[in-house]
Formats: sequence, C-alpha cells, structure tokens
Amino acid sequence: MGVLGKDLFDFHRPQTNTKVEFGASAYWVEDRTMPQPYGAVLTEILNLDVAPFQELLNQLNTAVQEKSDNVLRAYMDMKKGLASLPLYRLYLEDFRVFGDMPVEEFVIGDAQDAFAEFMMQEDNDLPAFMQQQIDDIRWIQERYAWFLDGVFADAVFEKKKGQKKIPLAPMICSRGYEAFISGVSLGENPETDAPPVKTQYRIRGEKEKAEIVERMYFDRLLDFVYVEFMKGLQKGFVPKRCANCGRWFLQKPGATFAYCAGPAPEDPGKTCREIGAASSFKDKVANNEVWQVQQRAYKKYYARTMRKDMTKAEFEAWTRDAEQKRDAALEPYARAESEEERQRIAQELAEALNEAWKEKQRRVLKIYEK
Repeated sequence: MGVLGKDLFDFHRPQTNTKVEFGASAYWVEDRTMPQPYGAVLTEILNLDVAPFQELLNQLNTAVQEKSDNVLRAYMDMKKGLASLPLYRLYLEDFRVFGDMPVEEFVIGDAQDAFAEFMMQEDNDLPAFMQQQIDDIRWIQERYAWFLDGVFADAVFEKKKGQKKIPLAPMICSRGYEAFISGVSLGENPETDAPPVKTQYRIRGEKEKAEIVERMYFDRLLDFVYVEFMKGLQKGFVPKRCANCGRWFLQKPGATFAYCAGPAPEDPGKTCREIGAASSFKDKVANNEVWQVQQRAYKKYYARTMRKDMTKAEFEAWTRDAEQKRDAALEPYARAESEEERQRIAQELAEALNEAWKEKQRRVLKIYEK
C-alpha cells in the first residue's frame, strides 16, 4: 500500500473529523476494513428517528443549567448517542464504551464536581457538535427526501420484460432537477455551492486486489452525505421508498425493485418484496387476458401432473415454453387498438399453449404405433 503525496490530515485530527476512502464500488470509513455500499448512510438517515438523540442532548443541557448531580451521567449518555448516529457509529466505539461505563468508575468524589464545571465551559464543543448533526439530519431528511420523491415520481421501478431502464442522470434531467445537483441544499437554493472537501489518492489493497481510492475528510455529516449520494448516483446506487411500507431502502446497480426486503407491516412473517410480488402478480392476472390464459393453462396442466398423466419433467418443459409464448403475446396485446384484436391474440395464445402438449402427445402415439 502507498500514498501519493504527503498525508498531513491525520496528525492531531479530532475524532469527529471523519476520514473516508472512496473506491470503485464501495467506501471505507477510518481504519475499518468492512466496505460500505454507496448510499448506505443516507438510507439510514432517511429512516432515522432523531427524537431519542435530541432527548439525550436536552437532558444534558437541562442538567448543566440546573447544575444537577446527574450531569456526568447525562454527558456520558449524550456521547454514546453521538457515537450511535449514522456514519459515526461505524467507528466511534470508544464513545460507546465511555457511555456504558458506570459513573463511579469514571470519576469519584470531588472529580465529579470538577467535571460538572468543565461541562459548563464554552470550550466543550461536543454537545454543540451533536446538536449540529441532529439539525443536519433533519435537513437531510427534508431536502433529500424531497429531491428523491420528485425525481422518481411515477417512475416504474419493477422493469418489465423488454422495457429499458432509464439511467439516473437522464431521469433527473427529465424532472428539471439538474440544477440542484451542484448544491448541497438539493432544492432550497440551486445557487448553493457544494461543500469543499480535501482530497488525496492512495493505493488500497495489494496485488490483484489493489485499487486507487479517493481519500476525503469530513467535519460534518451533511458534507459527507452530499458526496456519498452524488458518488452513489454516478455508480447506480440510490435510496428508494418501499411501495408497501414507505421506508427507504438502498437500490443497488442493475436492480429494479419497488419493494424493500424488510418485514411487511401487515404480515411480519413475509417481506414487503414478497407481499409486493404477490400483489403485482395478482394485478397482472386480473387486468390482462394474456396472463389469465396462461394461468388457466398452467392450472390445467399442473392438475394433469398431480394425476400422473404428465411427468414433472414434461410439466416443467411445458411451463418454460408457455412463459415464452405468454411473453411474446404481451407486447402485441398491449399495442392492440381494439377489443376484438385483443381477444384474437388471447385466443391464439390459448390454442398455442394447448397445441404444444397435443403435438407432444401425437409424437408419443407415433412411437407406440411403430
């Protein structure tokens, strides 16, 4: 491993100045070896309830103002809360260990009074830093959700067979949102400049696994999320709202899901994706006669399999052929300009699905006759 240029940023760096190395398909936070997918932190933030974190900070502020005996406990809880926020929870384990310590193991006797005095000094900026991150999270939740909901309004996420997937950049331009890409506010003001970042490059990994990564340093969660989001858009990573539960999930390159893989609120034993697939399938069958024809034939021949009139291998071969014929009929059915034409296409499909089995039966009879 090596560094191109002199790395000056790690010397005497505060713990809340976060180092991130961006690679081709993932990024690494601080010295952690586990790569993170682009958009992971933003997706977590969009789903986050910040009320419990604000409550921790409020309890600390109240304890300081009232000079309460609980100020140390409140400070430790606040510091643990900060280390549990998105991004920071990836590497601030020592903050969480600190927060788990019993107060009496940290300071005893007069030291607790001294610590309370320290907490009231203006140069203790950690509570102010946590408040800034909470405020930024609220801002991100408002503006990024506004941007994503606008960009993907009415977009078809479950790509149908033969349907082209529109790349993210053209989709953004088609909505007239391209001006907001260059502004961290993402909609509040298209004139807003993106956050300044310091960048270095280095080789991460060794031999055939080596890659050039881009190293950046962030003093605010807001700045990191902007870079993570834009790099994710470049590479095809984007948060989406689940069409079933409304929570955000991370869509990775090449995938076209409309539903998340989390438990469905109406049936925790199933995922939203399972619920959505079943609902989508029912809609297809209910609203398209081509699907209805194929499903009636499927049930008919499945029944033959159960009666042993048709082998499992024969049924599987028939199913594959039937799906190909169904898919071939869907496009002309959708383009049909009259109900009469649609009826003709559906009838031709029904005959074709039955003819495939009849032809096989005729071949079998010829073999027996010989």
